[in-house]
Amino acid sequence: MSIIDIAKGKLLIALCSFLMLFTLGSFSGSARADGTEMLGMPSIPILAGTGVHAAGTGLEDGQPSMIMIELPADVTVTQVILYWAGNNIYFAQQTPTDTILVDGTPVEGLFIGGNTGYSSNEFTLSYRADITHMGLVGSGVSSFFVGGLDFTEENYGAGVMVVYDDGSGKSQITVKDGNDFAMINWPPPLDVTESQTFNFDPANIDRVGNVELFVGSVADDTGIYGFRPSSFEITVGGVTSTFSDQLNSNDGRYWDTVNLVVTVPAGADSLTTQVFSRDDGFVAPGNLPASLVWLASGFSVENPSHDTCWITTGGFHNTGETAGAKDFTFGGNVGPPPRGSWEVVDHNTMDNFHSNDVQIVRCDVVQLTGPGQPGGKKGFKINQASFEGTGRLNGVDGYLFTGYVQDAGEPQGKKANDQDFFSITVRDPNTFAIVFEASAVLDGGNVQIHPPTGKFKN
Repeated sequence: MSIIDIAKGKLLIALCSFLMLFTLGSFSGSARADGTEMLGMPSIPILAGTGVHAAGTGLEDGQPSMIMIELPADVTVTQVILYWAGNNIYFAQQTPTDTILVDGTPVEGLFIGGNTGYSSNEFTLSYRADITHMGLVGSGVSSFFVGGLDFTEENYGAGVMVVYDDGSGKSQITVKDGNDFAMINWPPPLDVTESQTFNFDPANIDRVGNVELFVGSVADDTGIYGFRPSSFEITVGGVTSTFSDQLNSNDGRYWDTVNLVVTVPAGADSLTTQVFSRDDGFVAPGNLPASLVWLASGFSVENPSHDTCWITTGGFHNTGETAGAKDFTFGGNVGPPPRGSWEVVDHNTMDNFHSNDVQIVRCDVVQLTGPGQPGGKKGFKINQASFEGTGRLNGVDGYLFTGYVQDAGEPQGKKANDQDFFSITVRDPNTFAIVFEASAVLDGGNVQIHPPTGKFKN
């Protein structure tokens, strides 16, 4: 690189710094409805379903162009969200709505982020429209044409994020969208995108999740700079997976769609993803990293299933002592079969609670050692079980109760294991007032949580 090239680069970065401050400052009142220099929660509701899938097409080299998407057979499409984006030459050319042609029909979309200037004549913008009512996408393979984009500098392309339902039970589905530009050589915040975290309920077993990304503006390898390196990362369960140089105008200039299947490990309750303008030294080490615009990301994971464990337990609490008089003693079993028995005695008040009507309501993996079942099922990770039922307090029937136990491993409280724990709350059936409760770590005995057996297996 010559001294003149370096000088030009410094001048362009300085100009971009000014434009960034001007455009973000001048448009902050309405640009963040969904996300500018970030992705945000959509200003439209995302409907329920069991999965999300995406498809798109680049529109820089010609319009119209076909979007083809393949969904599983025999599913019902619940929502189809269309995104499109591009660059204008001037800041003032941004409009609150934009029109795209879908199979020749004009469709109006709302501005969801951007008008961010990243050079003297490039202002990136994103739009979105719900086109479910058009009936263009169904189970199996569907296709339709999009076109009519008239951004004054570049037309990145368009893509659909489709929510579908296969009847197997609803999944947790989240979509985030906006306009998040990144080019590693530009000043903050234009050098990186903001990471996006999707939170969900943990499960007791590994699950399959799906991550979808729409990314615009990544040039293919025919440009003057050749291949432009980029990267994206997925972090789940404390493990980060890096996908280097996967973006390359794969749907046509300048559009990339990513549909990624990920393993969500037992106990995980969040997934984080981020797109980067950077050179990981994979395909073309040393080349200029891509400038890119992250438009949308979707995530889906099946809801956790419960009732996948059973309990045998007995023990006592004695304020940390293993000998002498006891504060509480308790014992019982809960399934299989689904119902069992439970008893707790408070030796200080002489209250006695007993139940022959108790059932598991939830089995979870929590931040705790265990269960470490001796000779148990390999990979079984459930270490907390919740239960409920009705029972008899001091000889009087009809009381309601809830409780849970924690199995911290074998032997409990030793070999770096946490201590096993029990908790029970008994309520008056008419007023729901608490009439008896007991909870403590075990000073003796054991909580054992077992995997399901026989016909009670999932």
